[in-house]
Amino acid sequence: MKLLTLEQHRKRINNINEAERDNITYTKRHRIVDYMPGQSTYNLGDYPAKFSIEPTEYDYNLLKSMAENGVELIQIHEEWNDAIRHLGADKFTSHDPEGMQKFVDLCHYFGIKIIPYISTGYFHISDPDYREDFGRPGCDYAFRSLYSDFRKCYAGSASWREYMLKKTFEAVDKYGFDGIYNDWGYDGLDIQQEKDVNKDVYDIKFPYDPEIEDLLCLVYNEVKRRGGVYKVHADLNNRPNTKDRVYDYLWIGEGVKGKNFGIGKEYQPYIVPCQHMHFNEYPTLDYYYATTIPFMQFPLLKSGRPFYGKAIDVPGVKYYTPIEDTFEAKVQKYMKDHPDGPYVYSLWSGIPDDTMEYSRWSKFMALYRPMVEQSSIAYIELRDSAAILSKLPGDVYVSMFVNEDMYLVASNLTDEDYTLVLKDNWKDRQSDKISNSFTIKPGEIVFLVK
Repeated sequence: MKLLTLEQHRKRINNINEAERDNITYTKRHRIVDYMPGQSTYNLGDYPAKFSIEPTEYDYNLLKSMAENGVELIQIHEEWNDAIRHLGADKFTSHDPEGMQKFVDLCHYFGIKIIPYISTGYFHISDPDYREDFGRPGCDYAFRSLYSDFRKCYAGSASWREYMLKKTFEAVDKYGFDGIYNDWGYDGLDIQQEKDVNKDVYDIKFPYDPEIEDLLCLVYNEVKRRGGVYKVHADLNNRPNTKDRVYDYLWIGEGVKGKNFGIGKEYQPYIVPCQHMHFNEYPTLDYYYATTIPFMQFPLLKSGRPFYGKAIDVPGVKYYTPIEDTFEAKVQKYMKDHPDGPYVYSLWSGIPDDTMEYSRWSKFMALYRPMVEQSSIAYIELRDSAAILSKLPGDVYVSMFVNEDMYLVASNLTDEDYTLVLKDNWKDRQSDKISNSFTIKPGEIVFLVK
């Protein structure tokens, strides 16, 4: 617990009362508890090509820097394991167990939690442990891409549950992981698409399914019993349709096209948006922060070791889909032409990644973190507040965050300048300007403190 001075307690009490009195209409009020906004992917290598996970000087320096700049949690994807059993391990064990353990230990040395990719649904159909009764009876729902031929296993399969849950927590215990990143691999998406073949995948809403809810809850509750962190990815911008809590963090944004303002603002916190650069349509690189921060969402950093696109031509590996024109093929070609960088760091990156992404992420994290400290109160998307005198157009988003200080963030997502007029004087935390009036350019966000 953060111990406050007498004056800080007085300020906090005044701020809480003022915010509750002034803020009349808003989308959501949320008291922040156990929120880790600083999250990142960390690429370990180009699976299924062989590589070492053992930390290098590069990893040491990068993880040290990431910790210093606010990264609290990293997620590693299927390059940590051996999902197609090409390197002598399996989906639930590392192909480099000693290197994996040393990498986990290094993360913990810097105070960073690390969670691995594990799925409650995806399992390779050629795995010797695969059984037909892992899948939904009479169905063949699968995800096939490059070397992957993953069956979407059925949440209502007792044999799949028995197998997967045991293996999952053996992996967590073996390497000392701090929880799980669950790419759910739910066949409900396929079922809904079959029911309405003309419906856009982005508009699909999952009906309530007690079987997937129960499976997610079993994993979530076991992770929490161990004091861990549970992150779920439920396809695109979707959330699981459940009555019970099934995640600490929900990752959205993968594979999503177009401009989407406020997606997830009414979801159960906490939401971690990923800017999938292949589909980027935003005019500036700061714009994405303006579309997420007012909704108490902070973008996922994409980092780690450079990505070379080696996955497309590994000897002895069977490929199920063409490799031409894939993201990996484009990365491989780019890296042959640019061996010294700039580099690509993830499957969700541009080719190459923007060289300023890390510094930009760090800058916004330093502004965001004080607003979302433990027990802060967030008023998301104010529409009527005595603190704001100017009219708020539909695509201007203002939110208030309250603790010992009172913060406002305001994003202008219109096509013209917007002037925010306030009842009292506030300070711009970037320019140090003190005023009750702030003009915000299109696509920009301002950070104010009272």
